[in-house]
Amino acid sequence: MVSEKLRRFINLDRIGRFIPLDPNMLTIASALVAWGGVLLVLLFNCPPWLFILVSGLLDGLDGAVARSRGTVTKKGAFLDSFLDRYSDAAYLLYFIPYLDPLMLYIGLVGTFAISYARCRGEALGVEVRGVGFMERGERIAYLFLTALFIEVAHYYTKYLLYVYVSLVNIAALYRGLTVFRKFK
Repeated sequence: MVSEKLRRFINLDRIGRFIPLDPNMLTIASALVAWGGVLLVLLFNCPPWLFILVSGLLDGLDGAVARSRGTVTKKGAFLDSFLDRYSDAAYLLYFIPYLDPLMLYIGLVGTFAISYARCRGEALGVEVRGVGFMERGERIAYLFLTALFIEVAHYYTKYLLYVYVSLVNIAALYRGLTVFRKFK
């Protein structure tokens, strides 16, 4: 939803023409930044917002590069979606000092369930794009802002994460129910 609205104001495809990298390499770089950040955040107290920002930008640009060059492929789309799940897990690991691991696990389940409901629904012929809230762009933006909040008042971080866990699970249930209802 966020990325769709953002495309109205910023033409990422036009920007993509000027990036001389292979879109699949950008996808892989996005996941590597996300996972490289885990060690740097947890061991050296680096700011998680930096890795979420760079990884998220790389993830947003891979599709723009592919579309601008006319090289969109099923293979690339699969790689992007597949590695996005790994990056989602890495982003949540950044916050392990602030929230009980069980709650982060529940957040990860909700995060994955949102994506799974779309994937499975579309595989069964139901249009799911734009159904509900907390799609990937919104999740990245929420976690990015939460990570920025650590710099200002880290005490409230756990409450922002409780809200995240609640939102992704509500969104997953909503999307799942919406897809379920579309079947006759």
